[in-house]
Amino acid sequence: MAEPTITFGTTTKFGSLTGWNPVGATVTKTKTRAVALNGIGNEVASKVINEITEYSQEFVANATDAPTIPPTLGALIGSVVLTGIRISTSATDFAKMTLTGHQHTTNAHANTLNQVTHGITISSGFGGVDFLGGTAGDNAAVESSTLNIQTGHTDAQAGATGDHLIGQNHTANATATTVWIGVPTDGIGDTWDETDRRTTESNTGHVRTTYTGAKSLTLAAP
Repeated sequence: MAEPTITFGTTTKFGSLTGWNPVGATVTKTKTRAVALNGIGNEVASKVINEITEYSQEFVANATDAPTIPPTLGALIGSVVLTGIRISTSATDFAKMTLTGHQHTTNAHANTLNQVTHGITISSGFGGVDFLGGTAGDNAAVESSTLNIQTGHTDAQAGATGDHLIGQNHTANATATTVWIGVPTDGIGDTWDETDRRTTESNTGHVRTTYTGAKSLTLAAP
């Protein structure tokens, strides 16, 4: 008997992305089950409603050149509404990115929801990258960093079927953390609000300084 035909590998669920290769994906389709009970608690009727597909996909930078972060949060990327971007960098590895989003079976979102061009870039596909706009000076270098760009999203169900009717993005923001070996001249730029600064020391290692910052992003109709 011949081997079965089963997909090997992964493809992007978010369209073509410059500088990134897809390395994994999770696609989760869920429905809500509504039930009616009788007087002694037995189910007498049920209905499955509101089918939604959630997407989470991991990418890795495919070169040392700077890849392109998807520029517009809340937009339709491929057939998916992009609601989250997470990037991590390390001094010893290629940059990694995870995109999250969703789409509905009934009354699917179009590319008309409120969205924002976040303006955040990554300077290299390899090595530690500071997203907070700090200045290293002569006695510090980036060891690792993380960046999260996200928007809230609210959907409403209505009508005789209980399925998805309409949705909208809201309350977008970005947060980032940079771990420096040493102490930078300036750990955070003036476009970010500093929310945390800590210094860690060890009797077997070099001093590290960690900065965390946040900024708001303003959504608007496209």
